[in-house]
Amino acid sequence: MDALLFVPVRAGDHEGAPAVVRTARPGAGRERVGLAFTGEERLHAALGPTQRWIRLSRPALLALLRPLGIEDVRTDPLYVGPEMPRMPEPADLPAVDLHADGSVLAGASRHAQWLPDEVW
Repeated sequence: MDALLFVPVRAGDHEGAPAVVRTARPGAGRERVGLAFTGEERLHAALGPTQRWIRLSRPALLALLRPLGIEDVRTDPLYVGPEMPRMPEPADLPAVDLHADGSVLAGASRHAQWLPDEVW
């Protein structure tokens, strides 16, 4: 039997759909994917502490998503939210004197970017 996952949902628009699973795009212009998490704490870390969820198996989630043309489910994405601002390229950063006192920008870390999908 498949383990139950934590699947983010939003309130439905009418009485017949009390909850609707959330989807996302893993970048501008990319195909929508389903979202699932292996723990409630991971879901809240990626989507915030007020995100509602339901428990579903991966096959059950895919069965809900396939009629929408969604064939992929991403498990435990690190961040799902508005598009994150891009860090400047190294050529655009000011020169740093490595011999001077103070902190040195050793390179900006980049995070996975997920765009919330407005089509549910």
